[in-house]
Amino acid sequence: MTTTPFAIDWHTLIDPKLDDFIATGTMVLDDVFHAIDLTALQAESGFIEYRQAHLTHGERETAIRGDSIRWIDESCPVGSAYLGAIDELGRYFNATLYTGIRSSEAHYACYPSGFGYKWHSDNPKGRDERVISAVFYLNDNWTSDNGGAITVVDKTGETTGLLPQLNRLVVFDSNLLHQVEITNRTRFSIATWLRRDERLI
Repeated sequence: MTTTPFAIDWHTLIDPKLDDFIATGTMVLDDVFHAIDLTALQAESGFIEYRQAHLTHGERETAIRGDSIRWIDESCPVGSAYLGAIDELGRYFNATLYTGIRSSEAHYACYPSGFGYKWHSDNPKGRDERVISAVFYLNDNWTSDNGGAITVVDKTGETTGLLPQLNRLVVFDSNLLHQVEITNRTRFSIATWLRRDERLI
């Protein structure tokens, strides 16, 4: 039996966790995609050209963030299929939480050993286009000794650290403070945002 690439039943995956997400603004989804889709994302993420990421004002500051990125566009067919699933996630949140999400965007990110990304929120001061942030992880056999956890301060003030385990999607309110801890091995992920501007999904 064949399956549609990146076909996800978000209701089945999220409904049991929705009340907690409303309360905390954070949610962890494991074993999200089928193995064939996951392998395709890993392959594409390893063969694309990365560019050094910059802060919102355009400066490169490795003391704050050390990742290199590649925005997902039409030249990334597998990443584009991933974004199709994320658009469906946006429709789920519109139906359940009336979020007004209209578009999605994402980039592959590569953190070399010894780097992370210090405390920040995904909406720069005075901006609110990003509604929900998500990070999807592409790393095989990740352990706590490898570092690289994402640490999020949730709506209740609790701080939670989550390892970048394979096939995990961490979802959180874009206004929440978070950071990427220093990684001790090369760390691959997809940074993702659901937005209230641009095209209708």
